[in-house]
Amino acid sequence: MIFTLLVMNSAPRHNSLLSRWLFAFATVALLKMLSLPVAAQTQPSIPPPPAKIGSFRIILPKLSKPAIEGLYDYSYRINVPREVVRAGTTTLAASPEQHQMAARKLQQEAETLRAQGTAQSLREAMQKYEEALRLWRAAGKLGEPEAMASALNQLGVISDSLGDRQQAIAYYHQSLPLWRAAGNRTNEAATLTQLGRVYNSIGDKQQAQQLFNQARLIVQAAGLTRQNQMIDEGGGRNTREAATLFNLGKLYEEQGQGQKAFEHYQQALALWHEAQDKPGEAMALNNLGGLAARAGQFPQAAQLFHQALPLWRTIGDKRGEAVSLSNLGFVSDSLGDKASAIEFYSKSLPVWRTIGDKRSEATTLSDLATLRLAIGQREEALKLYLEALPLRRLSGDKRGEATTLNNIGAWYAGSNDWPKAKEHYAQAVKIRQEIGDNRGEVIALGNLAFVHQSLGETAKARELYQQGLPLARTLNDQPRQAIFLTGLGETNSLLNEKLQAREQIEQALALWRELKDHEREATTLALLAGIYASLGEKQKAEDIYRKLLSGWRISLPN
Repeated sequence: MIFTLLVMNSAPRHNSLLSRWLFAFATVALLKMLSLPVAAQTQPSIPPPPAKIGSFRIILPKLSKPAIEGLYDYSYRINVPREVVRAGTTTLAASPEQHQMAARKLQQEAETLRAQGTAQSLREAMQKYEEALRLWRAAGKLGEPEAMASALNQLGVISDSLGDRQQAIAYYHQSLPLWRAAGNRTNEAATLTQLGRVYNSIGDKQQAQQLFNQARLIVQAAGLTRQNQMIDEGGGRNTREAATLFNLGKLYEEQGQGQKAFEHYQQALALWHEAQDKPGEAMALNNLGGLAARAGQFPQAAQLFHQALPLWRTIGDKRGEAVSLSNLGFVSDSLGDKASAIEFYSKSLPVWRTIGDKRSEATTLSDLATLRLAIGQREEALKLYLEALPLRRLSGDKRGEATTLNNIGAWYAGSNDWPKAKEHYAQAVKIRQEIGDNRGEVIALGNLAFVHQSLGETAKARELYQQGLPLARTLNDQPRQAIFLTGLGETNSLLNEKLQAREQIEQALALWRELKDHEREATTLALLAGIYASLGEKQKAEDIYRKLLSGWRISLPN
């Protein structure tokens, strides 16, 4: 939600814990191979990590670290189809008129449930929308196409929020011909945009692009029509034209065309400012700030979010205020000012609670936890993660629930509580698989495999690395491919599958070199040297150890 590695040849002076251990173990390994005595002072004065000379194993941290979840978006959806609801009675009977009135009443009840935002209320709302659709169809000629399309769109939104993207796609496709039959081009474009977003989220970029293009053409055509009408009517042109430009900007942003989105938002901002339309101004400023932040222009983003904040407050828009405060928290963190980030997120939290947005409240709690963790307040961080988790579940935010479970797993792993880390990572993997989040699944699988490996459950760790590698390849995620290959090499070596381990470590080494990750390249070289030594290829192992020693100039503690 918008509201998301040391160069050996140059021989720098590295003082990290990993660097010291790499140097020390390379020294010990080489001296043992040369049958020379090992001096006591070559050992660092800190407890050693798991390692074996001969199968040379240094665990390189593979766990994904908790991170701020991202920007917050005020305009979640352009031109969201609104419920077409009129007053009616709850009497159910066989006549078309009574079906019509009952359907309207059910949609009113469904909207009330949907607004509560909990997983349970959303599921109950779905049942009422489905029943309303059945009654609309039974009403025959009295069935209202716009009301039916609106119910289908809401079913799509709820299905998407509950993680059932295929069902969401089905609902949106059903609503399109109804919007067309009603001649509502604005909501047809909104539905096409929604479909494009869902297809984009499941990795079907081509289909998403086609849908975004269709929506853009409709919005452009509708905008020209409105402008001509408003010229004839003699007023209100700026606000309507600004809305059309803003919607086009959203479409370009969804398609990854940041420059075009920026131009359209700028034009919309100017028109809304001229018309003294404060809600429009605030929305445009927020989206411009989001574009700037994604481009890494954090000072500019902060300026734009700061401009939007008083506008939201002036018009009494609590959601807009919370969005700007949260985005200022994100930008402050990106600029390295964690104290300010904590302050902004802490200010936004009670606002999210006031408006009853449990999903955003949970995201803010999670972001605050991550910031507390980064400044060493570990116990406070865990408390906040645990507070966020039930809210994720209550709001039906499966992706957010998996993220929080991953972060709690990372916390326990950082405390060496491997059983609890395993428990939370396993839950995260299951959810990522359920919602079809391949990228999240790859990260969770890597974390879970690492924990099993740390517990000495080598065969299970290898199984998980094997499961994650093809997914990483499908996603063209080279760093994860290298991590899984390294893990497979380590586990196969421990299971005495030395030849297979050598092949996998060599593949990982090639990837780390391609990625120019010199620290992990050095660690992987050390692993490879250990495998060569265990296979009897002493000269190859010795050459690698000498290379490592020549490339690392480290002052070891006395």
